[in-house]
Amino acid sequence: MSKTSFADKNCPIAQTLEQVGEWWTFVILRNAFCGMRRFQEFQQHLGISTSILTQRLNRLVDSGILLRQPAPDDGRVLHYLLTDKGRSLYPILAAMTLWGEQWAPNPKGARLTMVERATGLPVAGVGILSADGRQLMPDQIDTVAGPGADDSTHALMRIREETIRDAS
Repeated sequence: MSKTSFADKNCPIAQTLEQVGEWWTFVILRNAFCGMRRFQEFQQHLGISTSILTQRLNRLVDSGILLRQPAPDDGRVLHYLLTDKGRSLYPILAAMTLWGEQWAPNPKGARLTMVERATGLPVAGVGILSADGRQLMPDQIDTVAGPGADDSTHALMRIREETIRDAS
């Protein structure tokens, strides 16, 4: 089944998926967050074909998520480094990790536990914070169409408002 492009969709989720929605992208990013830099490291650890890995890395570089530069110790070797844009994806990877441990667990036990480096204590979770730092739940958040919203976005917001009104 081929993937349909979301390039023409005026939606932040669709545009995010356009850049990072490929099958291998988040495991490549996971490895980059773990410190992998060289093509061969990614290829060997992931067991991904050279052509697929090349395509995915090129896409991440073209999207500004990874930076490709010569290795400091050997200019003939390329390193793939996370950019600020790439590092800003970390909360998504953390949320996926925590969700996967809770909802798709390994029967033998946790595969990963995220802990705060300074204290060694487990990370409590990933969430959305209010302007004053309080944790917010989905029913405490409204989504409001902004100046870039198109007719489709406005229609989706009307459906959301009707659903919330009907639930009250």
